Amino acid sequence: MSRRLIGLMLAISLIAAPVQADLPNLGESSQEGLSPLQERQIGESAMRELRRSGAMSEDPELVAYLRQLGGRLQDASGETEISFVFFPMLDRSINAFAIPGGLVGVHTGLMVLAQHESELASVLSHEIAHVTQHHFARLLEGQKMAPWVTLAALGLAIVAASQGSGDVAMASLMGSQAYMIQRQLDYTYQFEQEADRIGMQTLQKAGFDQAAMPMFFDRMQKSTRLGEGNAPEFLRTHPVTYKRISDAQSRLKDKPYQQVKDSLDFLFVREKARFLQMDEQDALNYYRKTLSEKKYAHLPAHLYGLAQAQLAVFDADGAWATLQKAKQALGKTHASLEYLAGSIRLSQKRPVEALQIFKEASKRFPASRALVYGEIDALIANNQQADALASTQYAIELYPSDAYLYQRIAKIQGARGDAVRQHQAQAEYYARLGEYTAAIEQLQQAQNTGNTDFYLLSAVEARLKELKQLQMPLSK
Repeated sequence: MSRRLIGLMLAISLIAAPVQADLPNLGESSQEGLSPLQERQIGESAMRELRRSGAMSEDPELVAYLRQLGGRLQDASGETEISFVFFPMLDRSINAFAIPGGLVGVHTGLMVLAQHESELASVLSHEIAHVTQHHFARLLEGQKMAPWVTLAALGLAIVAASQGSGDVAMASLMGSQAYMIQRQLDYTYQFEQEADRIGMQTLQKAGFDQAAMPMFFDRMQKSTRLGEGNAPEFLRTHPVTYKRISDAQSRLKDKPYQQVKDSLDFLFVREKARFLQMDEQDALNYYRKTLSEKKYAHLPAHLYGLAQAQLAVFDADGAWATLQKAKQALGKTHASLEYLAGSIRLSQKRPVEALQIFKEASKRFPASRALVYGEIDALIANNQQADALASTQYAIELYPSDAYLYQRIAKIQGARGDAVRQHQAQAEYYARLGEYTAAIEQLQQAQNTGNTDFYLLSAVEARLKELKQLQMPLSK
């Protein structure tokens, strides 16, 4: 947790009038530290604002990979009480951040910079440690926050800092009482050192290379010697001193060298992240140039990136040909390659072939959520609405908290002309994103469709009452 981030959060909350939100004031409880519930409420408020800003990536492969990697590290950490959520931010800056309540954001720029999976894992393990050690709550407790500070204000401040607007916000606060408070925060080094130590233990237990943490930090540090203004965002929000690097390296003494092979999931997702954060034409030029110069770390993944770029500029035939080269270079296939193959066929208006690809790939790679989405989308494209609905409902049994499955049900029900169930499904989509106002509006629209099915409307009314309870401010 960074000094600038906490300072910004305090500044916004101290100088602004209490914001209208569905979250309570911290009140006197802030004098005793934040409860786990309050930490979670701060995180959920920040997540809503991040999602509304459009900064979060909804790419199913990036989301699934970060959650799989983060889950592996959480298991290794031994933490069982906090429900972590790891999510990607479509941003070229090199950054990652932890939000109270177990929410960890990772910028695509950081994913691309990581030369090895252990390096990316080292950053996630570091952020996990910030959360498990309750650094945010401990810092606020030490500051004895004013009773009018709201959880929503803190969440909004997290969004401002995570999107790089913290410097602008802080500049406007120069000379204020809030800025003076920000200057008094002296816990950063202690917390960062603790997160390093615990994070390295988590890395080792998860089967990753512990040396990746000081190595990755040292590489970032050396690449920014020209000045602070050139430093990656991660180094600004997580100050890395040579003492911290030295301390981390000293923990490796007497430990055997551990080389960990990068997973194919990491290699393909890293390339997907690189492509997504670039302009389509720039990406196409980049991949063509680096391939011609043979400047790539992994040929199959690089060809995969080129195929993504070709599809983005509507060269589906070229993308298909490049994808076959990627499979040949790999000597086998992978879930990411099959998802791209199905996506190419859909773009070519060949939904029957796309459906076949997704179905066969789902059997080979049953853990791939992206392939589940792909199969449903192909069924919809084939006008097999009943099958698409059945497949989606089965997937919801496996993934009940997946908002994007409900979004697909809404699309299917709309195509079938079932307005009530369309609004119902759209309401569940919003509810799973914590957007209770929008969810309530959908259910109210369902009530006004003119449908007279008593049992269906009773279910709508019951769910409406539940959501209104969730929307109400929680008691202190």
